Formats: sequence, C-alpha cells, structure tokens
Amino acid sequence: MNVNNLNLTNFARMGGCSCKLGAEDLAQLCSIPEMRDAMLPDLAPDDAAILPLEGGKALVTSIDFQNAVVDDPVIAGEIAAKNALSDIFACGVPPLYADVVLVVPYGDDAVAIGKDLMRGVARACEQDGCAIVGGHTIRGETPIVGLSVFSIAPMEHVKRKSGAAPGDLLVLTKPLGNGIAVAARQQGLLDDQDYQEALLMLRQSNRVGARLGPLRGVSAMTDITGFGLLGHMSEMAESSGVTLQLNMREIPLLPGVVSAAREGAIPLLAEDNLEAFQTRVRFPASLVHHERLLLCDPQTNGGLLFSVQPEAWDQARAILAEEGIKAWTIGKVVERQPDDRLIQVLS
Repeated sequence: MNVNNLNLTNFARMGGCSCKLGAEDLAQLCSIPEMRDAMLPDLAPDDAAILPLEGGKALVTSIDFQNAVVDDPVIAGEIAAKNALSDIFACGVPPLYADVVLVVPYGDDAVAIGKDLMRGVARACEQDGCAIVGGHTIRGETPIVGLSVFSIAPMEHVKRKSGAAPGDLLVLTKPLGNGIAVAARQQGLLDDQDYQEALLMLRQSNRVGARLGPLRGVSAMTDITGFGLLGHMSEMAESSGVTLQLNMREIPLLPGVVSAAREGAIPLLAEDNLEAFQTRVRFPASLVHHERLLLCDPQTNGGLLFSVQPEAWDQARAILAEEGIKAWTIGKVVERQPDDRLIQVLS
C-alpha cells in the first residue's frame, strides 16, 4: 500500500498544536501536590527548561510531540520536528542533540509510515544542525512524532519570556492562522494556493532565533504555538511585569483564513484559548468574535515573538533579512498600570 494515500490526519480528531491540552486543563494537571513536590523549585514557565551549569553555561532542554498535522508522513515528520526544535530557538540558542519520540499505528503499514515520518524528522534536524542521538518507539492507535531536544550555550545568550521592557517593539516572524488553515482545508474551505502558503510557513524553521539570542537589545522571546498569539503574549507580559499593546492593523494573517474563520473553520483549542485568556486582554468593542479567535488560533511551528529595544531593531532586522525571514512590528511594550490588563488590543 502507498502510505501517501493513508491520510494520516484521519487517525486523530486534531493534529499539530491543535491537539495540545488547553491552558486551564494544563494548570490543573500541574497543580497536584505530587507534581509540585517533584519539580525543581523556582522554574520559570519558559519555552524550555533553562538550568545553570558551571562556567557561565546553561542546559536548555524541551520535549514536544504531536499528531500529524498533514497527510504526507514525510512532511508531517518534518513539521513536528521543526515545531520541537523551535522551543530551543525561541530561547535564543541552537539545538545540539535530540531524541526521537515516535508512535506508529497498528497494522501492516506501521514500518512504512514510521520510515517516512523519520525521513521528515531527519531532514528537519539536518537542516537545523541538530544531531539525533537516540529515541523511543511504540505502537499506538494514532501516529505521533516529536523530539526531546537539548542544547548547551552561554547563559548570557539565553532569552526568556521575561525581560520585555517599556519602550520595546514587538516583532512577529510569521503570519497567524495555520491552525485555521489546516481546519479549513479539511472542510474544503481553503483553495490549493492558500493551503500551499500555509504549508510553507508550517515548514519554515525558526533557527533565526539562535542568531537573535546574542543580541543584548532583544529583551525577551518566545514562539507562538498552541495557546495562540494572545496566550503567549500574556505569558510574556505577566512574567515581564508589563503590558503589551497589540495593533490589530499590523497583524499578518495567512491568505484565506479570515473568510475561513468567518465560516466556522475554527480549531476547538482556539475557543478554549479565548476563554482562558480573554480576562487578560482589553479588546476594542469593534473586534468581532471570529477576529478574536484569529488571535487565539493554535499555531503549529508558529513564528517567533520577541521584544526589542528600538535602537537594536535595525541590527535584528538585518539578521532576519540575511536569513530570508520576513518580520512585522505588531505593537509595543508599555508600563503596567494598576488594574490594567496584560494585553491591550488596538483597532
């Protein structure tokens, strides 16, 4: 059987970061006493665990895995790997080593599917300079693929979600909407050209983050994934003790996703994200429901979001241009006022 005809997305209800557990459910899991007792104290909620080592170095480590977000197993493996590597790049450092996490479905095609998923994983790791050193595979009801990723880097190069300061610009490196684009494609609401544009962004590496890490003028950085833009912005604002102003007119969106969202092609997690984070956001009254959901759309391998001092923006922009990465300034950082929301959306 040709594994490319298996339609991997049919194995699960949701794929990519749309299958991520919602923020409120995740908080409940992590709140049990056994977890609190087992975790290292005072760990910041960053994109990866950042642990100090001797000699001014840091161990940066993260794990990420997902159901297939596309039907082609090679591309599904590539996207899953780049999504996992992105958490390390979002910390401003290059990934060095990775273990593969792989679940292959029951049936005669298990090995064939696994081979193609691994081809995609290997391609992504090779492109991003990360060596595969091991992994673990099992059989299950649905294909799952991902990486546990490790890096060792100078602590002074590591970026966190905290650190955004009043006056900083907010920069985003990919258009929003790939969660809606995937849902719309499955419902026949997105044409081939618009879907191919979404695929390009799903497959685009965030390795430019490792070049932004050493820049002192880059104050904070994260990547936009399952909690959507507003979820990850709220984490940055809360940990930095500031308010983030978001200019709705400057938000880049993938082609076709506005009309798809208007027609109801919305991942379930987008609704969960809006419910979880809306109390942290001041919306303009003119912003209708589907537009708010666009800001909460779960992104798979979404763009980097970073705050940068205005005087360092030209240097950061030059690095982005050298890497062929387009970027948008979508807002700015302001001082937190008493009783203010973490995010202000401006129309």
